[in-house]
Amino acid sequence: MPEFFRTHPKTRWTTITLGALLLVIVLLLAFFDWNLLRPMVAHMISTRTGRPVTITGDLRVHPWSFTPSAEVDGLSVGNPDWAKQPVMLGARSLMLSISLGRLLRGQLVLPRIEVREPSIDLERDAQGRASWEFGNQGAAQNTGHAPPKLPTIRRLLIEQGHLRVTDAIRKLALEGTLEAHDEGARTQGSAFSLECTGSLNAKPFRAHLRGGPLIDLDPDHPYDLQADLRASDIMLDAHITFPKPFDLGAVRARFDLAGGDLADVYYLTGLALPNTPPYHLTGSLRAEGTVYRMDDLKGRLGSSDLEGEMRIETSAERPKLTARLHSSTLNLVDVAPTLGHPVAASGEQRSSGAPPASARPTPRRSAATHKTEPSQPATGDSGHLFPDAQLQIERVRGMDADVVYNAAAVTAPKLPMKQVSFHLLLDAGLLKIDPLSFTLSMGRFAGGVRIDARKDTPQTTLAMSIDQIDLSQFKSAQQTQGPLQGSLVGRVQVHGTGGSIHDLASTASGGISVALPAGQLNEAIAELVGIDVARGLGLLLSKPEQKTAIRCGVADFQATDGVLNSRAVFVDTSDVVVTGRGQVNLGSEHLDLELQGHPKKFRILRLHTPITLTGTLLHPVIGVKPQRLLAQAGVAAALSALLTPVAAALAFIDPGLAKNKDCAAVLAEAHTDQAPTPSSPPAGTPQPGVGASEPAKHGPTPK
Repeated sequence: MPEFFRTHPKTRWTTITLGALLLVIVLLLAFFDWNLLRPMVAHMISTRTGRPVTITGDLRVHPWSFTPSAEVDGLSVGNPDWAKQPVMLGARSLMLSISLGRLLRGQLVLPRIEVREPSIDLERDAQGRASWEFGNQGAAQNTGHAPPKLPTIRRLLIEQGHLRVTDAIRKLALEGTLEAHDEGARTQGSAFSLECTGSLNAKPFRAHLRGGPLIDLDPDHPYDLQADLRASDIMLDAHITFPKPFDLGAVRARFDLAGGDLADVYYLTGLALPNTPPYHLTGSLRAEGTVYRMDDLKGRLGSSDLEGEMRIETSAERPKLTARLHSSTLNLVDVAPTLGHPVAASGEQRSSGAPPASARPTPRRSAATHKTEPSQPATGDSGHLFPDAQLQIERVRGMDADVVYNAAAVTAPKLPMKQVSFHLLLDAGLLKIDPLSFTLSMGRFAGGVRIDARKDTPQTTLAMSIDQIDLSQFKSAQQTQGPLQGSLVGRVQVHGTGGSIHDLASTASGGISVALPAGQLNEAIAELVGIDVARGLGLLLSKPEQKTAIRCGVADFQATDGVLNSRAVFVDTSDVVVTGRGQVNLGSEHLDLELQGHPKKFRILRLHTPITLTGTLLHPVIGVKPQRLLAQAGVAAALSALLTPVAAALAFIDPGLAKNKDCAAVLAEAHTDQAPTPSSPPAGTPQPGVGASEPAKHGPTPK
């Protein structure tokens, strides 16, 4: 008798019962109508995503395999209520299988996924709410997240896919097709294809990604994609590698990027980059989780070269850009777009050493305004020195930055500049550029800028110093030496409000002072300011130019609500004392200045008529102001009237200047008993009420 029938009856019936139960389960699974589980499956997906989910077609399960699979027809995952389109993901059919062996080892591997006619609709509104972010959609999801690490998929097939993306923040709208074929399409060279067309910031947009078949994928074998993107004049070519397929947190890419204005890249990256002339950049991108690195960035901005390294961290509330950049040669004309001026015409750039027209990129247009919409034309080309292009506050608040830049050499046709460097820090809308340094062949202009964009109206503070700038280096190509010689020192400290350089100038308050403690001046210029017509014209026509010594020179202006009023304009030379008065309206950029010369020696042909400086900052007009001839007063009277403001200006620039050998001597002369009373100052001497300070009430009295 078989051993089974010789076992204990109770054990025998238990075994029969378990076998029968297993058979029933098998039969139930084999003939079970899985459609009965559609509501439960839809509810489970809806609970996990927080979105409405429906299954309108059949649900089929094939459990009898080491790679069990399931198929569903008519799957639909809804968008949040605020979205314009009701469905985020829909598919005519979806089939997936799972590896039981890998699952038992703790690995989620999907041997096969097939999707037919998927339709994907992704939206982000102006408030920052994104349909692809699941969970609480009541507010924008600003906190950065690492890219998703998807399960390993060994074989992915997509048939007749459709993609639609609308992003109000990036001003992106596109539609495209998505295909992923099997080995039958290997000969086509692009079994995987994503092709999109649409608009980016109201400009034409096109993108094409292509790669090999998504079959027999090995988690340890990289997968390559080729990307080709065109958005208006932005041209991006990239070779993208995923070291581990479907691990979107680890990406390698080699890119070639060109366009008309680097600020436009904001719509692709979300980074608030400065406005630039046409650019062409290459480099390698390495992404690890939320960190993106570029260690070999190289290229050109206009005619200036640029290279260095960049790092972007996206894990915090705001992305942070860290960069260390340098240029071998910076063409100063390429800085104009960053300040809000339009890109120079091609002829202007070539005159400054820009690359020929054949250099990439070929498109050219007016530059975007400083941190503003590229579609807005810059208004800084309206004949004004100060551009009124507005700072885009929301962009500045949307990222942090730590950027160090240095230019080893500078091309500036009218300036003997040789080096530029700065350190920029941006934190939650507070922008600091400190230190900021412009090094000339002899001397330096250095200091810092602080822009507080945390409020609706930005607040800007500018503090710069002029450090021993040798004036002899400023000369024309025809001159062997400039009209002025000596070391200029000065200080600029102003504060203003507004989102543009023009707004800052129009509201500026503070002080601007320069001093020339000692030097030399072309004697013809000094005499004409005098004005000795015969001698001045004679010196201009004579060769070589004769020089007259400058004992002390000061120009001091007080800025109030955008108007510079003269407090002291004073130059003491060997033969002439020059005084001045007037104002400069920084808002309208109009000039209203007068210079009056007071010869120390008698001049027969000298005319008591001030030299005027009118017009605008970009187009000044020099003239002679006709007026009734005045009796000549002593030079000491002018010194006495200017004593207090000159001394104050010297102290503002540098307290030690008042003790300078030349300036101290000039100031001391105002106290000598040879000076006449200042009751009748010479014409042109700054008077109270027109920008000059009150003369010292304890001034010297004549004998």
